[in-house]
Amino acid sequence: MDGLQARSERRRRMNVPKIVGDIFLLGGLIYAFVLGRELIKNREALRSAPGDLKLISVLEFFIFFLCTIGVSDFLLNTLMIKKLKLSDDKGLPSCLIASTIVPGAFISFSYLQAENSADALTLLLFMLCLAAGAVGGGRAVSRMNGAAIKKIMGYALLCSMAALIVKMAVGAGVTGSDVGLRGAKLLAMCAGCVGIGFINMMGVPCKPIAVTMLLLLGLSPVAALTLTIVLGIIVPMSGGVSIVRGGLYNRKMVLAAMTAGSAASVLGVMLAISMDPLLLNILLIIVMLVAVISIFKK
Repeated sequence: MDGLQARSERRRRMNVPKIVGDIFLLGGLIYAFVLGRELIKNREALRSAPGDLKLISVLEFFIFFLCTIGVSDFLLNTLMIKKLKLSDDKGLPSCLIASTIVPGAFISFSYLQAENSADALTLLLFMLCLAAGAVGGGRAVSRMNGAAIKKIMGYALLCSMAALIVKMAVGAGVTGSDVGLRGAKLLAMCAGCVGIGFINMMGVPCKPIAVTMLLLLGLSPVAALTLTIVLGIIVPMSGGVSIVRGGLYNRKMVLAAMTAGSAASVLGVMLAISMDPLLLNILLIIVMLVAVISIFKK
């Protein structure tokens, strides 16, 4: 009887993440429909857009495959846009947001459907506290020095990485196995999420910071990635349709992301979920190190 009750409780707790995942997927599909209709309507603009569609599709496949383990698709897509001259500076934000929504929705959905994703209370508080921090950050962004904050967060991320490596060494390579937080750890996560939402409005890359915090608090790598991926899809999805209406994006790039990027997203999540926790932890630390280098390089 106790075993049945435990399984029933586990199913009940997992329903909320799955529902959130369904909402993200539905939003992504609606956006894909709106975007597809716009591409068909403006076929000439699609054909005349800069870049080779086949090459962009291959690059987007690798970019969103890496995105499934926490690599910033915004960073990699920015490098691709600059290198291939796919857009001017005015259209750059629209390209980044329009290309991330559909594959991002598939990534979020896939992680949230997994049995070892984050539990309901942790997920909902994570999203709520991020939103609260973003509101405060949006109001304060014009009055604060974003460059100084980026440098401070770079050093903070370095220290957090060192603590994470020590924790892995003590724990024989594994940082944690929990899918949810309770008590003091949950309160610490909420406080951290408010801060992350705040500084995210100043252009600080927050995915590595969030992953580090969640791993240090004892979440499993998959649960930490689940929450972090949710962080990366909420803001773009909220303004996606207006981006389509503006039309200031490279249609070849967005089409490649919507097709090849989405396929890579599903494949990448399947591999990440089945990956050995030690290997996944090592990959996450490499991602964090790349983020630190990009912060200081800027």
